[in-house]
Amino acid sequence: MKTQLLLFALLFSTIGNAQFLDKLAKKAEDAAKRTVERKVEQKAEKTTDKTVDKVLNPKSKSSKKDKKNKSIKTAKDFESGTKVLATEDFSQDVIGDFPVNWSTNSSGEVVNFSDDKTKWLQLNDNGNYTPNHIKKLPENFTFEFDLYSADDFSFYSTAFKIGFIETKKKNDYTQWKEFQSGKEGIILSLHPQLAGTEIVGGSGFRVIADGSELMNNNVELNSYNNNQNTAKIQFWRQNNRLRMYVNGEKVWDLPNAFQDANYNSIVFFTHGYYEKKDKYYISNLRLAVAGEDTRHKLIETGSFSTNEILFDTNKATIKSSSATVLEELATALKENPKTKISITGHTDSDGKETDNQKLSEQRAESVKNYLASNFGIEKSRMTTNGKGETEPIAENKSDEGKKQNRRVEFKIIK
Repeated sequence: MKTQLLLFALLFSTIGNAQFLDKLAKKAEDAAKRTVERKVEQKAEKTTDKTVDKVLNPKSKSSKKDKKNKSIKTAKDFESGTKVLATEDFSQDVIGDFPVNWSTNSSGEVVNFSDDKTKWLQLNDNGNYTPNHIKKLPENFTFEFDLYSADDFSFYSTAFKIGFIETKKKNDYTQWKEFQSGKEGIILSLHPQLAGTEIVGGSGFRVIADGSELMNNNVELNSYNNNQNTAKIQFWRQNNRLRMYVNGEKVWDLPNAFQDANYNSIVFFTHGYYEKKDKYYISNLRLAVAGEDTRHKLIETGSFSTNEILFDTNKATIKSSSATVLEELATALKENPKTKISITGHTDSDGKETDNQKLSEQRAESVKNYLASNFGIEKSRMTTNGKGETEPIAENKSDEGKKQNRRVEFKIIK
């Protein structure tokens, strides 16, 4: 009897141990699943945190990946327009739905990552996407948005493209594809991984006028790649000129990009092969009217006159509020090192004519010295003279007229 009880106890113990081990294995399996889930969440959180940091805290400490991009030169000449025409952060849209203010010939959905509140529009392959509330592009505008691409994006997958186009019919935005174009448009592309490179992205552009390609080009890109796959994309149009910046790096500066057309729409599109894991996401769009580009007027027209260079009353001392316009002019001169200029001072008619003549000469000389001492512009490239009150461009009977007459004129010397 004792022997039977002992055998029964051993059998019960074996069964119990097996059940215990099964439960333990199940717990281990569940724990492993939770670990994977946590890692996925942590990855998404890390990605989103990087995005938020770069967008909201550009001066925060860089990650190890970001340190590889320390050599990127930050473009100082981009200035966001102040009169906002349209914005889009998808805040009114439900996660999983296509945004209500957009049109597409494909599909897409609004998503977010982990617990972050930022919403993104995920673009699918072989699709065109356009914001319906953007129906006009001014001759001077800035357009900005955030771009994110999936980790380890394959160089086989399609590039991300954005176009500033002319549309006459509701569905004209669908005409733009990899090997097909509409009638009028400027198309720019971005890709985080070029074939045959380790970690190098790429960008290209095409200008289409009357259905034909006028120009195109492609460059490598260090400011957006698989090692830095979140980017602030910025565009600045000044009449015919278009500049494009990626994470502060000026990628394109095209003086004759915009043609004689009614550019009134923006289209995003992806066409071509797409690996399943590879996706592009966009968010935080902003279109605004921009101010005129004073920096390039001198180079493009040969002359530039401004009353934004201010001096102390009856003196040649330059006020600190003049720094912006002087920096813009200095940048233009640095970019064109062979250019020589004349600097001419003008005054209003208050005071003695001889005093005004002398003051205009002194102010022109002050501008020359300022450009030389603050920006390293060689003095041999600059000549100065003064016209006093002899060449007014407005009547000296009002404060506004006098303000216009108190100016500094720059001309290229040939």
